[in-house]
Amino acid sequence: MKLLRNKYRWLALLVALWTRGMGAVMGAPPATVDVNAMTFTPLPVVLTEEKDTLIFSDSPEYVNKNGVLAAGTVNGTGRVYFYHVNEMAEPQKIAIIMENKSKQNVDVDIHREVVTKPNREYFVVGSELSREELEAPYVSPNQNWQPAAQTDRSADVAGLATTVKKDEQGAIVPTWLDDSYKDSQKEAVKGKELSKDEKALYRARLKEADNWRKEWLQGEKVAAKLKPTVIESFVLAPGGKKAVFSKLDTLPIQTDDLFSGILDFTASGPVYVKVLMLPINTPSLGGSVLADTLPMDEVALRGTYVGAQRRLTLMQPYDSSLGPAAVMVANDREDPFVEGQDELTASAAVTNRGNYGVTYDLTIPTTGGHEFALYINPLGGAYAGSFKVTYDGQTEVYDVPSGARLFLGNGTTADTQYFGVYKAGKLLRIQFIPAGASNLPIQFLLVPQN
Repeated sequence: MKLLRNKYRWLALLVALWTRGMGAVMGAPPATVDVNAMTFTPLPVVLTEEKDTLIFSDSPEYVNKNGVLAAGTVNGTGRVYFYHVNEMAEPQKIAIIMENKSKQNVDVDIHREVVTKPNREYFVVGSELSREELEAPYVSPNQNWQPAAQTDRSADVAGLATTVKKDEQGAIVPTWLDDSYKDSQKEAVKGKELSKDEKALYRARLKEADNWRKEWLQGEKVAAKLKPTVIESFVLAPGGKKAVFSKLDTLPIQTDDLFSGILDFTASGPVYVKVLMLPINTPSLGGSVLADTLPMDEVALRGTYVGAQRRLTLMQPYDSSLGPAAVMVANDREDPFVEGQDELTASAAVTNRGNYGVTYDLTIPTTGGHEFALYINPLGGAYAGSFKVTYDGQTEVYDVPSGARLFLGNGTTADTQYFGVYKAGKLLRIQFIPAGASNLPIQFLLVPQN
């Protein structure tokens, strides 16, 4: 049976290689594109909605003393994202403590615990966690997206401040999601004598707009019916404390190792969450009682932020008949860095430069008569992480880089990597979390195929 299985494996491998070869012969998109040989039209994103609280713990990044690394208050659905290197001589661990400082019981549901093994290769830790975050099951109980705090700034930088529409809550409504795009198509042909082909194109554009809205609303309907993920539930009495994420006790951080992870949870009332680094054999709860608060380093990447999840979109569709285009994210312009406060230093204002720990959900409506290929292009330096791409009901997760390289974009803005090719007319959805150790911004390149 073993030999028989091996025979079929070899047969499958030969078929795969033959199919890949046929794809190249038939004109499959290249694995990379020459960004200097093309002109890319910039398509600015708009930050529309966000939700959930983020406790970010990355300062001090290099920890040479035991103590409290970060702390903040969550009332509702929140996330802890930690990223630290052990610079002490002995093995350490990360501990997370929740405390109820109110006078009423607080119910807590733990939704997800995502972690990778400590490693001295920082890009390995960051990239593995970004993939785990995409693949670890998580259905949030919070379906109430709110207007993003910096949505006006985003629209202004994108040059759309005077043209955007908002709903009754103040959230920007993309033109493709209401009748604005269809109205613009009707206005463009008003009073004109159209040829047969022009009439067909006009009708196709209107149908695409209907399909975009239908696809979006159907996705929202499905998401609202999903049962929230819960792996643990408990009650914190007034004054009560509890160590959570018990798996952290089993993951020693050796000297010079980087360790990173994510905890998603919901609290029915305010809970104070601490992140600490302690000796591996020290009980987490006991060790937290007398632990000193460690000062931030010069990068100041810690604090409490609103917006652990964010939605971005284009106000107008990408038209593959008009040539290549680029969609940039995490540039602190039309996609601003999330802002918050550090509760350990008198609520000092802090900025998460890179939006680390924030889950991105980018939607790009597409139109045009050409298929288009999707590429990633790091612009801020070395990048290694994963991306989930959904199109026409099909989802794939792509690792960057795809080969033996450790990262993409080191010392150059010309590196690219191919994801997939798609027939224009649907919504392109890209989900990811900025990978730890990697550099921002990045951009997605959309290249028409002849």
